[in-house]
Amino acid sequence: MAVCIFSCASLSHKPKGDLIYCSYCCAGAAGLGTDYCELIADPDSVPRVAVTLDEDNRFDDPVIKRSYPVDRNVVDSLAKLLYRAKAYKLDGYNVNEPICGGHSNRIHIEYSSGDKVNAFWYGHKIKDDAIATYNMIEHFFAPWREQARKDANTEALVNRVTEMETLFDRVDGAVKAKKAYPELREDYEKLKEYMDYGAWKKDFEADERGELPENIKRGVLSEDGLYNLLNNDDLLLLLYGA
Repeated sequence: MAVCIFSCASLSHKPKGDLIYCSYCCAGAAGLGTDYCELIADPDSVPRVAVTLDEDNRFDDPVIKRSYPVDRNVVDSLAKLLYRAKAYKLDGYNVNEPICGGHSNRIHIEYSSGDKVNAFWYGHKIKDDAIATYNMIEHFFAPWREQARKDANTEALVNRVTEMETLFDRVDGAVKAKKAYPELREDYEKLKEYMDYGAWKKDFEADERGELPENIKRGVLSEDGLYNLLNNDDLLLLLYGA
């Protein structure tokens, strides 16, 4: 028979002092990935939002980790939302049901006075106040989650195009010099795979949408440049001989 443990020893008073920390966390059972965001507003430092997303990476390290400085009014806005939602009443709320599957959820809040709010649940029949407060906090952090995903996609795009551009220049240089180098076949195969399996088209379309920074060299994305290079007679001669 499933057993749930409930504890609701909430704060006996409304929290005092300034909000200095707030986070929510969603973790899959058996270590299947963790997503969380944190507002870190330590005194005498610039407040920041830290984002960690597993993006279904499960047992491996988180795919996305980003940190963004924010204005003090962001801290004040969240503090007001938490106060109106009476989040402090969730302190000590705990549901830990021995089930398989699903996700655990956690809320953690700290104030400069030393007041803290801790709530955790994993199981069924979670009380409405806990779900509503969690959803409110999750919604508050949504813009930074989306920005983190966008930044991660841009970083991956830049890294891939930069790598392919380096290979493109090396192979093109060999063709112009009519001289092979030891890694020529390997570089050719990587470029061919890039062209043939859709990554080139994906990057080309991203560049057309303006997603690639202007200062990135991108000759490899010219519509005919890569195709013409890979089918250049002099390159094929270097690769396969007469």
